[in-house]
Amino acid sequence: MRVCFLLPSLARSGGSSVVRDCALRLSQRPSVESELVLTAGEPPASGRVQSVPIRTLPQARGQRYELAVATWWETARALWELNADRRVCFLQSFEQRFYHRDELVEQLGAEAILALPVDFIVVAGWMRELLLELRPEANVVHVPNGVDAEVFAVPQSERGDRPLRVLIEGQPSLWFKGVQDAVQATRAMDEPAELTLLALDPPMAEGLDVDRIVGDLDPSEVAALYAETDVLVKLSRVESLGLPPLEAMYAGLPSVVTPFTGHEEYLEHGVNGIVVGFDDLAGTARWLDLLAGDRALLERLSGGARATAAAWPSPGATGELFVEALTRIVAAPPPAPDPRLLQRTLALHGELGRDQAGRLRYTEAALTSARAHVGEVSAMVNERSAELVALKSTRSYRLHRAAARLAGLVRR
Repeated sequence: MRVCFLLPSLARSGGSSVVRDCALRLSQRPSVESELVLTAGEPPASGRVQSVPIRTLPQARGQRYELAVATWWETARALWELNADRRVCFLQSFEQRFYHRDELVEQLGAEAILALPVDFIVVAGWMRELLLELRPEANVVHVPNGVDAEVFAVPQSERGDRPLRVLIEGQPSLWFKGVQDAVQATRAMDEPAELTLLALDPPMAEGLDVDRIVGDLDPSEVAALYAETDVLVKLSRVESLGLPPLEAMYAGLPSVVTPFTGHEEYLEHGVNGIVVGFDDLAGTARWLDLLAGDRALLERLSGGARATAAAWPSPGATGELFVEALTRIVAAPPPAPDPRLLQRTLALHGELGRDQAGRLRYTEAALTSARAHVGEVSAMVNERSAELVALKSTRSYRLHRAAARLAGLVRR
């Protein structure tokens, strides 16, 4: 089975790391040939990442694949540029949720892939349930992200009587990660706390009220960071699953999280972590104070976290599930287009076009009016300037100025 995964580039992100790891694990199976195809970026000089070959999109057009897998909404259109028997969208979230209301083009572009005649692989059970409601005729397979216990199951450091060590995970420049809320809630604690931020791009996190910022860590370094921490705080508004709290559980690290989608697949309030409300910074601070003062509760949650981690699938098991998913997709009939979804997508794009055209007309009219107003003001200024020049050239004005100067000299 020959499979290619479409990525925008090799730029670092949590989602692209999952794709690269998946491609690598599939390439280690004798029945699978996996490749990465970059739709925008350039491959490294070696032409591969570890054992996985990398091609640009023009290079891949001359190849043949059993399956082509889009991994981000902007890569989905390239599926039909490749010679592939089947086309799949690997969804790590419903990506339209990443955009603000004023980013309508991106929202609709991301939503439109749900109407494509493709098969789907998703990383969370809630995504499969929702997608099957939307596309009951489609092949939708749930493959959870595996966590490597050999990397993340490290011994927890002694807590002792030191201040509570709090780790916030997330990139502050991504609005939906809730990093600023997590910092404010931690700083609102009555108990002392040492606050560390783990960010994908640390320079963009400068200026936050944290004790230290770390980033650019490999998995073993992240595991070591978990091991020296008491609690992870993740107040995201949008997630598909949220891997960091799950990874942290392997080190016995409980988390305080908002009820983002996917948390319910591994986190149980009061058993292996704490769930707080969105925007409830005071409540979050009180829970952190409780964990700082009640080390028995912290230890109990830590034990629950390790128990949850012990039941979670490994990357090897996830790799097997991914191969099974691809095999099922190849064997099943291809999905047919859903007329309802296509009509809805076309209608939404039509509404967007009309809205954008209306905004453009309004902006042009406002600009024309502003230019006319500026022209009127400019004409008035020019007219007054000409009057002033004419006034200064009169004999009476010159005599008046001379008399004023003479009066000044007399007073001196």
